[in-house]
Amino acid sequence: MDILINVGLIIMYLLLAIGLLALLFFSVKVTISNIGNSKVTIIAIVAFVVLFILSYLLSDSKDVSLALFEKTSTDPGLSKMIGTGLIIFYFMLIAAVGSTIYAAISKMLK
Repeated sequence: MDILINVGLIIMYLLLAIGLLALLFFSVKVTISNIGNSKVTIIAIVAFVVLFILSYLLSDSKDVSLALFEKTSTDPGLSKMIGTGLIIFYFMLIAAVGSTIYAAISKMLK
């Protein structure tokens, strides 16, 4: 019975990988073929990559003691990635709140 479960999981992972690769291939193909219509999407992707790089450079991995790393069997690299994710979340939260406030104020002024 365990062998069937393992084989099923392997097949599922293979199908998932094939589906994800097909999705990636066709989305890149459509984006490249309609480059004029995809400018906003490309700008958003580039902005998110820049935000990730900026957040990674701003995050600190030395804000937690080494004893905690040993206790949880993690490393400073994981702490840096968690900090990066938190900084990205803060930027996106500020952007969402700011755009909501801007939309509300511009709607009131019209």
